[in-house]
Amino acid sequence: MAIPLTILLVKRFQFAVLTLIISATASYYAEPQTPSKVDLDHGTTDLANHSWMSQLSDRVSLASLNIPGTHNSAALLEPLPKTAKCQTLSIPEQLQAGVRFFDIRCRHEKDQFAIFHGLVDQHLAFDEVLNNMLVFLKRNTREALILSIKEEHLPKATTRSFSQTLQSYIDQNPLAWYTKNAIPQLNTARGKIVLLRRFPSAKPMGIPATDWQHDGFYQGANLFIQDRFEIPNALAKWEIVARALQHSIKDESFDRLHLHFASGYTKNGFGLPNITQVSSSINQKLADYLRRAPHRRHGCLVLDFITADLARAVYKLNFTPNK
Repeated sequence: MAIPLTILLVKRFQFAVLTLIISATASYYAEPQTPSKVDLDHGTTDLANHSWMSQLSDRVSLASLNIPGTHNSAALLEPLPKTAKCQTLSIPEQLQAGVRFFDIRCRHEKDQFAIFHGLVDQHLAFDEVLNNMLVFLKRNTREALILSIKEEHLPKATTRSFSQTLQSYIDQNPLAWYTKNAIPQLNTARGKIVLLRRFPSAKPMGIPATDWQHDGFYQGANLFIQDRFEIPNALAKWEIVARALQHSIKDESFDRLHLHFASGYTKNGFGLPNITQVSSSINQKLADYLRRAPHRRHGCLVLDFITADLARAVYKLNFTPNK
């Protein structure tokens, strides 16, 4: 018996539809349906403070990122209240909180480094700071740390230069350091300490930052720096911070690392610094600003008394907000 033409056409149509469904299903499972990573274009649902850089594209330059940082990162001790202490979190706590820019001040003593803030001994060896960072990077290989090193106080009983002593530390783990003078892409910096050099050196060593100025708006060959620290009041500091941040947002070139120091101090009648009079106000203003800030490049925001919440507010600007 011949099959009616109508039934035959229906069956052929059903077969064609079934073929398309099978083909589409096979294609779906053959190629994982994960969102492609685009530079600075992810949601923030799964971000963790200790590993936020792992979610960024390898192709981005460090100069294009929003990086939480700390001023006088290891200054936790002071002889008088409000005069020298700049942080409450230790270096390991800062690392876990998401801080990726560190400002370390070293006194050169007996061919080793001790951590100081001005004249104030922090009773901490550079070895310990460095070990904290190396241990963290071994556990979080897709993170990168920018380490600004500056000579502090007067050298004592030394037989070599400051740069030679630093080289001796680097030589202990050379593969863990990035010491070229160019600002690297993230893929090059992952798992490494990127050296920012604030001391003279007879040979090239790290990203040079010896042409540092404190006028509140300085642009050098490799850096844009806002580091006006002695100020009449917190409002004056915020005006400087806000102006510099707007400059970084509008600057679309990524050939300079932008450093914004939100730190500073006023002086009392005896000439003693008052750090918290500035930090308390500035950190609150910065928190308010970051809630509504555009997701554009600001740079490294370097704070006194950083918290995990402030650090997160900074690095979240690297990612597209969830709808």
